[in-house]
Amino acid sequence: MADYQYVVFKLGDGWYAGNIMNIREIIKPMAITRVPNNPSFIEGIIKLRGEVIPVLDLKKRFKLGTYDENSQHTRFIIAETDEKPIAFIVDEVREVLRLEDKDIGPIPDVVAIGKEYITGTVENNGRLVILLDMAKILTVDEREVLAAIS
Repeated sequence: MADYQYVVFKLGDGWYAGNIMNIREIIKPMAITRVPNNPSFIEGIIKLRGEVIPVLDLKKRFKLGTYDENSQHTRFIIAETDEKPIAFIVDEVREVLRLEDKDIGPIPDVVAIGKEYITGTVENNGRLVILLDMAKILTVDEREVLAAIS
């Protein structure tokens, strides 16, 4: 039986989680340098310990609204996708869940985001948490755009 750890975070009214194996770190928001002529969900870039990292607003990416720049709870999740780091903006990071295969439920038929990003669901404290594949959040074209700016 496999054992997984997922970082649970909030986007709008929903709860999502990403596999901790794809997450490098979680940081408080920092100043973003805007880069023109990019998709609207690409907020820009940050420089973290000498490394230039693109910043994506996951709420915009999934058409769930935009993040609140003034929120005390907003965080940047630095995740590895294609061996390159990307900072995903989330509304709040809640906890780390330890799951086994038996804990992971099916992908629901009706979800606000594309099923290609979802690996399953889990019930946690009375709420449904959607498990995301952080490496599949971007299309091939979007990855090429990010490669050009970072």
